[in-house]
Amino acid sequence: MKKYFLTLAMVLISGCSTQPVPTNQANHVPPDRIWDKKIVQKMDNAGEILVKRDSGFIGSACLISIYIDGKPVADLNTREKVIFYPGIGRHVLSASPHGWCAGGIVESLAEVEINKPLVFRVGYGANGDFRFSPTAF
Repeated sequence: MKKYFLTLAMVLISGCSTQPVPTNQANHVPPDRIWDKKIVQKMDNAGEILVKRDSGFIGSACLISIYIDGKPVADLNTREKVIFYPGIGRHVLSASPHGWCAGGIVESLAEVEINKPLVFRVGYGANGDFRFSPTAF
């Protein structure tokens, strides 16, 4: 009986990785969860970064904070996105789950250029690892 429950638990966990959300199906993060109101305003001589959060059960009880160069931008819930406009050049993007959800800070490098929007996704893999990476989805 113990083996049965262990096998069932493994199947459930492995089937619960988060899934990418098409950009046009992701909801904009509400204004009350945007921490840097200035960076989300489109400006001349700035690039564009879109960060979206996957759909799925793992981690859905917690918000995920998004940072640029260590400064908070917004807190995302599942199936949400934030678009912001940093200066041109190299930036470090970070994400960190709130509360009791698994995962620590994960980071990704962003080379920001004018007229070359960057798209990133944040979510969990099948083994529960917390990820933040560029995406084509």
